[in-house]
Amino acid sequence: MKPLPTNIAYFYLFLSIVGGSLTFYFVWLGIQEQNGNFDVVQFVQSTWTSYYAKSLTFDFWTGTMAGTFFMIVEGYRLQMKKVWLYILFTFLIGYAFAFPLFLFFRHKKITPPLVS
Repeated sequence: MKPLPTNIAYFYLFLSIVGGSLTFYFVWLGIQEQNGNFDVVQFVQSTWTSYYAKSLTFDFWTGTMAGTFFMIVEGYRLQMKKVWLYILFTFLIGYAFAFPLFLFFRHKKITPPLVS
């Protein structure tokens, strides 16, 4: 089997940085819009304002549940260290940050080092 290119791992890392940054940025804008307050109820209710929002919400949660299950199973299968950290990052920062970060470290784990 042909070895995977190592630069794919850095693409995952790039996506993690972008995902975490954009998630934080838009939450910060929402907090600024609410005079510095984060209202959890309003945040959750905003995901149900239209059928389009509901579609994206269900799409996100279904993908997040599948991806979270994948992170746990694959992390333990590969004996990756601190798999629980990716789950914690999912809830504290965002799935757009945690999943690509998991893929970065997973790729590093499964790709053999280059021998010169």
